[in-house]
Amino acid sequence: MLSREERRRRRPQNIELSDTALTVVWGDGGRNDYDLETLRRRCPCAGCGELRGEPHGPELVAGNSLPMLTSEAAAATSEARGFDPVGRYGIRLTWADGHDTGIYTFEFLRKLSAEADD
Repeated sequence: MLSREERRRRRPQNIELSDTALTVVWGDGGRNDYDLETLRRRCPCAGCGELRGEPHGPELVAGNSLPMLTSEAAAATSEARGFDPVGRYGIRLTWADGHDTGIYTFEFLRKLSAEADD
């Protein structure tokens, strides 16, 4: 289990949204710039996960067909209007097309930056 100090250092000190990126300055001094198109493609909500073929429930077990791409998903935009904090563990981005159900946890963002470093 992480100490209180370790948890504080793993949370953002500052988050900024530009036209093309979400910038996070972490409590441990690290800084990451996340491309908005990548964040939209990796949206962690259940609906977007299904569209990527990532099962999350009994309806997506082996042998069942995957859901069809909806017109809503086909028209997805990588333009973000803003973000709101979600507890002390993440943020919810609001995309220009109205999509706002994905919660980008700080753990998810850290893993995403680690993947980019590999």
